[in-house]
Amino acid sequence: MVFQNRKKGAWDGMEKAAMMGTNFVAHILVGLGLGYLFDFKWFPALRPWGLFFWLVMGIVAGFRSMYLDAMKLGKSQRMDTPESSGENPEKKDAAGKSADSGNRDA
Repeated sequence: MVFQNRKKGAWDGMEKAAMMGTNFVAHILVGLGLGYLFDFKWFPALRPWGLFFWLVMGIVAGFRSMYLDAMKLGKSQRMDTPESSGENPEKKDAAGKSADSGNRDA
């Protein structure tokens, strides 16, 4: 694949943000489509209200989808931190000593 040797952290966030935006727009377009069909094909007597209702429902579904994706993204980022995996977040040198331990005898 073309992107096999990429930095995972930098591209992951952009991919997920683009996917969230695309999903939001798709929900709105589906709501508009259903509203159009509802008003102009199935129930023409209710002309403006079906389009308005389904547009609002598409916007609500889009925001809900974005919220759930953001919560999932936040949860996965918390799981990737060293604190959650039991690792010590302190920096250690090659000998395994903590970088800030220094000489305490002085």
